[in-house]
Amino acid sequence: MKIKGYINNKICFILLLVGILVLTQIKLEKKFVYPFPCISNLSLEEASFLNFWGVLLGFRRLSADLVWIKMLQYYGTRKEGDDALSKKKYVGVEKEEYKKLFPFFQAVVKLDPFFCFAYLYGSGILAYNHERYDEAVSLLEEGITSNPKYWKFNFYLGAIGYKIKKQEKKVIYLLEKIVEYPDCPVMIKSVLAQLYEKKLQHIKAGLIWENILRTSNDKGYRKKAEKHLQY
Repeated sequence: MKIKGYINNKICFILLLVGILVLTQIKLEKKFVYPFPCISNLSLEEASFLNFWGVLLGFRRLSADLVWIKMLQYYGTRKEGDDALSKKKYVGVEKEEYKKLFPFFQAVVKLDPFFCFAYLYGSGILAYNHERYDEAVSLLEEGITSNPKYWKFNFYLGAIGYKIKKQEKKVIYLLEKIVEYPDCPVMIKSVLAQLYEKKLQHIKAGLIWENILRTSNDKGYRKKAEKHLQY
């Protein structure tokens, strides 16, 4: 009987403690504006079983990283050479490929709105590799909302805007500013190098390819750089 009474007391204590924690959380939530979206705002596709529990237990950044890895695996199936400006290899076809790209990027930044590289990388791929400009702009605008002081988003918006208008000189000007930064995605560097080649500025293109070969860990882009440097 003593053991049973001890167990009952312990259960009551645990329930009381949980109740206090829940009430405390409710009071704090009324006073504190949380920067992340709640679980109910995530779509079913975004909130997989693994990510759901990651969010529930407070591991939002870890969950964002896991979704990011899934995105890289998903996009990693692209064929070698299917890159921006390769018009002969995809004349509008790739616009319809990788339909889950945008939802993947949205999932990542909803879990971790301060993951700035995800906005840059995602908008670059959507705009330059797939010409899905609306999705790219939407992603960047979401980034600006969550990170208003991160000025690079505005550079990307400008470059995409000029690309839509087919003003290549202005696109090159903005991309040249962007590639100066260490966190510039390798895909953007590749786009600039190919624009240089299109304008027959082979020395400038070679410098970009050499930079990719020297600094990138992406085997696909390193191989691509090696091929271009052989021409």
